[in-house]
Amino acid sequence: SKKLGVIWMLLSASAYSMFTIFGKTVLEELSAVDVLLWRFLIAVPAAWIFVFIRFRRGGPSPLSVAFKPRLLAGLVFGLVSWLGFAALDRMPGALYIVIIYTYPAMVAVGSTFLGRATSRHIWMAVGITLVGIACTVPEVFQGTDGATVAGLIFTLSNAVMYAAYMIFSERLVTGSGGGDGFVSSAWSLTGSLIFALVVTAFSGTPQFPTTFNGAGSMIGLALISTVVASMTFFLGLRHLGPASAALVATSEVVLGLMWVVLFLGDSLKAIQVVGAILVIIGVAWSQRFTPQTKTPEPTKA
Repeated sequence: SKKLGVIWMLLSASAYSMFTIFGKTVLEELSAVDVLLWRFLIAVPAAWIFVFIRFRRGGPSPLSVAFKPRLLAGLVFGLVSWLGFAALDRMPGALYIVIIYTYPAMVAVGSTFLGRATSRHIWMAVGITLVGIACTVPEVFQGTDGATVAGLIFTLSNAVMYAAYMIFSERLVTGSGGGDGFVSSAWSLTGSLIFALVVTAFSGTPQFPTTFNGAGSMIGLALISTVVASMTFFLGLRHLGPASAALVATSEVVLGLMWVVLFLGDSLKAIQVVGAILVIIGVAWSQRFTPQTKTPEPTKA
């Protein structure tokens, strides 16, 4: 079960690792609100089509889970997504990555406060991983040119809200009220679309990317970094719990570096290689030990 959870979270991390690349490309043409809207307007129908195909083939019904708490989780994720786009629009990508990936430590702290014991091995893994992440983006040590106070606030808020979303979402996929991860993801994405529609209503007429590169990145953001990432996220979270899942998810940084080398032909600096190794060590260390945890209460509709 734990190994399966790691596999699902690694798949989720692979999909999410393209978020910064897709997001930065689309933000060159659209505002953060427009990207938010199109991301979920494309993703939600795709997610429900997948769920209904599974249902027709004997899978769980779309109504097999309590949808209200999942819609609420989706509203929170909609806010997380908007904060992420707003931060990326105001921050250098390197600094954004270093700050946003402090969320595993926030998840560990939040889980502890909520009664889910976090072992010292997890804390050690968090420390190793944070050092590794900082090393993978050495540009951050050269200053924060291009960053704004608003960008820093948005990024920190993004990290805090994502940590809260991860802790809350665990209760939607564990215990007797857990239900199917794919169905939970579809309802959650629907909640995010509702958030996006409300925000767009106060922002004027939305625009769509006008270039092939922008449109392709928008579709990739919606299908890969949203549908695939969200569904595998819920499946992985069910097996690992929030603290361990958050640490496995930091492999997104290493995977992001790999895409840059494979598809853009860039080379890695020595410090980036060291950082990637530290991230991998941190992730592996977090999975080597199983902390004592309390079984969460089933979610009530």
